[in-house]
Amino acid sequence: MSRFLLKEVTDYFVFHGSNVHMASLDARKAFDRVNHVKLFNVVINKGLPGRLVKAIIDWYGKIFSIVRWNDRFSESRIVKSGIRQGGILSPIFFNIYMDVLLSTLKSSEHGCHPGKTFVGCIAYADDLILLCASVCNLQKMLTICDNVGRQLDIPFNAKKSFPFKVGKRELYRLP
Repeated sequence: MSRFLLKEVTDYFVFHGSNVHMASLDARKAFDRVNHVKLFNVVINKGLPGRLVKAIIDWYGKIFSIVRWNDRFSESRIVKSGIRQGGILSPIFFNIYMDVLLSTLKSSEHGCHPGKTFVGCIAYADDLILLCASVCNLQKMLTICDNVGRQLDIPFNAKKSFPFKVGKRELYRLP
């Protein structure tokens, strides 16, 4: 679905004589970095029922970690971040958490808008592709990602992120 959407949006803009400036972003250790308190606040702000919120808080509030080293055990510590990869509800929690970023990008009104539809960001798990018709607005979107990522404790990995451009005359990847 993501490939199809990306192709359709770029084809639309190129057909209409515009370039599409994009940036591929990788959130560094995103599932491990989900801050539980911030997750609870996001879930509350989304208006989930109180009983469900209490169950989530109770569930994540009881996660402890103990390290074993040479037949010795450390003291138990409360785990304050991370969602269980492979857990049934983990993708839902992660999407709710990352929706803060996606909603901020959408409300910024930067990005591609074929017709009246916002397609400025395509997200798949912890990877994002930002799409914009102007380099200036793409930079603004990158700044939003950096700022909101810092608020959520999810930095983006510069080594796995890169900008590129698709246009009628050119297709290239910037260094």
